[in-house]
Amino acid sequence: MSYQVIARKWRPRNFEEVTGQEHITRTLSNAIEHDRLHHAYLFSGARGVGKTTSARIFAKALNCRRTEAPTAKPCSSDTDDVCDSCLEISESRSIDVLEIDAASHTGIDDIRDTILENINVNPARDRYKIFIIDEVHQLSRQAFNALLKTLEEPPPNVVFIMATTEHHKVPETITSRCQEFIFRTIPQQKIFERLRLIADAEKIDIADEALGEIARSGEGSMRDAQSNFDQVISFSGAKIGREDVVSALGIAGSDNLSAVIKAVAENDAAAILRVVDDLVSAGHDLRNFCRDLMGFVRDLSVLKVSGSEEFIDGSAFPADEMKRMADRFGASDLFRIFHSLADTEVRLKDALQSRYVLELGLVRLAEMNRVASVEQLLARLAELESSLGSAEPRAATAASSVLEPAAPEKKTLKTEPASVSAPLPPEEPPFFREGPPFEPPPDIDLLPEEPVRARTEFAVPDDLPSKIPPRRSEELEHFEVPALDAAFDEAVLRSGETAVYFRVSPELIGLIVPAVAVAAHAGGTAAPYRNYERERERVIPDFARPPEEPDEDLTMPEPPPENATTEELLDYAKRRPDVRKMMRLFRAELVDIRRTSD
Repeated sequence: MSYQVIARKWRPRNFEEVTGQEHITRTLSNAIEHDRLHHAYLFSGARGVGKTTSARIFAKALNCRRTEAPTAKPCSSDTDDVCDSCLEISESRSIDVLEIDAASHTGIDDIRDTILENINVNPARDRYKIFIIDEVHQLSRQAFNALLKTLEEPPPNVVFIMATTEHHKVPETITSRCQEFIFRTIPQQKIFERLRLIADAEKIDIADEALGEIARSGEGSMRDAQSNFDQVISFSGAKIGREDVVSALGIAGSDNLSAVIKAVAENDAAAILRVVDDLVSAGHDLRNFCRDLMGFVRDLSVLKVSGSEEFIDGSAFPADEMKRMADRFGASDLFRIFHSLADTEVRLKDALQSRYVLELGLVRLAEMNRVASVEQLLARLAELESSLGSAEPRAATAASSVLEPAAPEKKTLKTEPASVSAPLPPEEPPFFREGPPFEPPPDIDLLPEEPVRARTEFAVPDDLPSKIPPRRSEELEHFEVPALDAAFDEAVLRSGETAVYFRVSPELIGLIVPAVAVAAHAGGTAAPYRNYERERERVIPDFARPPEEPDEDLTMPEPPPENATTEELLDYAKRRPDVRKMMRLFRAELVDIRRTSD
């Protein structure tokens, strides 16, 4: 007698033998016992989890001749009293149970010849004519359309059972006419128990850890695990160890996984490179190893956050050993490692040199462990603030310079200089160039009885270099003159002008006050002083004087409407000759505009 592979020899023969799909076998059994049969079923799920096997068992249950009606316990093909119907269905040669491979019969002609022309013919012997369509998602659109009417209202003695691994490709017009059953991937422990049953029946001496590696290699598929078991038996003979499984299947053992995790925890890049070299030398699939490592890190993460083994599906390590490895990392560290491995696995799919991609990806994990966490950085910042004696972070404020301060009050935040070794905060406040206070020349007549105000507001780009060393707020002297601030705001409101803000080059900051910032408002007209041009020649150096525009248009534009948008106000301001002159004079950029009213 010719040899029969384990996956076929040990295929389930009744609902009780179907592993890991109890929610489906129970539903189908109850439907048979209570005579609540549907005319169309759709089985979906991953490969090798029992879809086609369950379809055959269901067909046997409907047509078993040992009972007068459908039964949830049909005949087993290995018994002497098996009926002809169950035996023929098990061997896929029943004339009343037709199995159609939709992968090779995709067209409408195949559906017409196989189903539509035979559907009105009564079963030759059995109770039901059953059509099992495997990989139904590969049917063409025309074939699906041809099935619609028949699938919705078939003859009373016809049952459709369709199976697919890609449920999303089946049209909704088909799924809405079927009862849907989703097959789950089989837990690793249940695969292990089934393989142990097979090994004991076949009298194969295999260690539990070797059988666990075979169960893990199936990745939730019973058929894949049984095929791998068959391959290991051919490689090793009657006695099988874990090393035989690793060599026969070309998979990485659990020792490689623990070696990588240990190297990552100890920042040992050399150990990681040695593991990858061993994998390449042994001919292992590097992408599969990366997937196994992802699954292992996932188990460590779940164990870390939950503290329980409830959500871990048959790991290759004992629980106490996994707990020791998880304790070497924080939960955030394990999450970062998992996401980095996921990125590496995607890169391995299209990589021409998979070894290089895996090596750099794993070395990056070792270097990632050196990165300080956000919690550590926050703790260090809090410690730094307490050492500096500052309870509030500094905020960047607009600088003010006053011509005639009325008895200013000197406020010093801190008399002692701050520690030089302490790192600077990321944002520095604006500063003035140091120099003597500006005194107007004696021949300049200021308008009497008007509030005199000098104020500049600017934004300094962070990336511009500066020759002036940065200053801390503790080293600066702060002055406040509320009367001048209030007078300036009142003058702006009275004039009805639009407030315009400029971004000024750092080298011109110290020149703003003596050049244009002295303003005396009278009747809504700003007149700094009479001999402005002469004073401008005296104050503004050559490097700061912009070239004059030839044939400059000095015509004032029409004022914008009351409901003008910000873009329209900006356009109006840029067309004003005085604004253009200010922008040239100070090499400034118009950054904001606001309308003020009384």
